[in-house]
Formats: sequence, C-alpha cells, structure tokens
Amino acid sequence: MSTSVSNPADPHSVGNKSQGNPSQITGTQGQRPANRGKAADNRKARLWVTLAATVLFVIVGFLVIRTQGYVSGSEFSPSHFQKRDFSFYEIPLIHLQITPIKRSGTTPETAVYLRQTGLIPAATGNPDVWHLVTIQRGLTGRTPADAQLLTDQLELNTGSNPYWKQWCTDHPKLARELWPTIQKLADRELYILMPRMLEIAQNQPSIEALQTEIDKYLKREYAGLIADLKETGRNDLAEALRQEASRDYPGDPAF
Repeated sequence: MSTSVSNPADPHSVGNKSQGNPSQITGTQGQRPANRGKAADNRKARLWVTLAATVLFVIVGFLVIRTQGYVSGSEFSPSHFQKRDFSFYEIPLIHLQITPIKRSGTTPETAVYLRQTGLIPAATGNPDVWHLVTIQRGLTGRTPADAQLLTDQLELNTGSNPYWKQWCTDHPKLARELWPTIQKLADRELYILMPRMLEIAQNQPSIEALQTEIDKYLKREYAGLIADLKETGRNDLAEALRQEASRDYPGDPAF
C-alpha cells in the first residue's frame, strides 16, 4: 500500500495553493476604489444637504425675526411729562430681546409747555418710571395701554394749535388746579379717570367750582375702584389705593 504526498518543493504544488482563482482576486481589488469613490460622493452629498439646510434655516429665521420680531411702541414718564418712542428686535414667541433698544423723544408741545410754565411740579434728573402708551409686535396691530388716554389729550390739536396749551393760556387759574391733579393720577397709573376729569374742567366757571367737582368725582371713583379691587381679590392694590385716597382726603369716612 502506497500513499502519494505532495512535494513541498514542487513549484507546481505551491503555485496552485497560493494563487487560487485569478479571476476572484482581480475582482476584489477592482471593487475597493469604486467603494471609496461612492463613499466620497455620499459625504459630499451630505455636506451639500447640510449646507443648504443651514442656509435655508438662516434665511427663514432672518425673515421671521425681521417681520415678526420687530417691536416698537411709546412710553410716558408721569414725573417729567415726557414721551418717547422705542424699538428693538426679539425672538418671536419667547420674547427674547436680541438687539439694543433704540429710543427717541416725542414729547408733545403741550407737555413741554406745562413743565416750562410750572403748571406741573418740576422734576429733576432723568425719569425713573415710564408707563407704556402703545406697543406693537411684528405684523400685529398697535396695542394701546392706559397712558394713551393722557398722551392723546396732550397731542390734541385744533388746527395747528395744541388744544390744551391754548386752554391753559385762556384759563390759567383753572389750569393751575387741574394739571397737578392730572399728574398725581398719572403717578398712580389712574389714567382711566382722566377723560372725565378733563371734561369736567372745561365746564366749570370758577376755580372753586372746579375744585368741588373734582373732589366729588375723585371720591366717588376711588370708592368704586377700591370696592372693585376687593371683589376681585386684589386686596393689596385696594389697600394701597385706599391709603392714597386717605392722604388726599384725610378724615373722610369713605377711606
């Protein structure tokens, strides 16, 4: 019995084992450059998609902030009788301010006149308190606040003349009684009481009559506001208003 063993030194034997199938080796080597090329193309495609999405996001974000993030309005200082406009940009919905506030003075001529003639107490320094007059966000309409009830009157003109400036010139004694009371109400943010106050002032023949009507009106309105605040559970505000009314009318049983 004989066994055939391959000779390790036989070049034909070694060659057959190491070379294998020439066609399979050639195919594997040819696929690698092609795969690398496809991977590079995929990376480029992802890069361009990311870049395009970023540019689109920036453009859309800019347009949204430019149209919906623009905030403008005006405010009024009761201590100085000054008015100013303001504007800035914010991120919509979350109302995060992203630009500095720009301000410009727009004080009406009548307000300047009241300060210059001493019809309201002169305040020194810069105003610390500002009350909102109007505000507008984006494309929404301008929203008025309570202080507009006063600024509209200060800006009221008859022809080319400021109405209340002319009224003060014509009724200096009544003006000295009216405007300090108006300023006191502005300090307390009681602008809602002013239209009627100004109407009363125009229909009084003397300073005594004006004082009587103003006191009657304010006592009634203070009592009503205090009762309304208590009914809605805002007892702190009701007490603060009661104390202010008590200072104006000490000893009055209503306060």
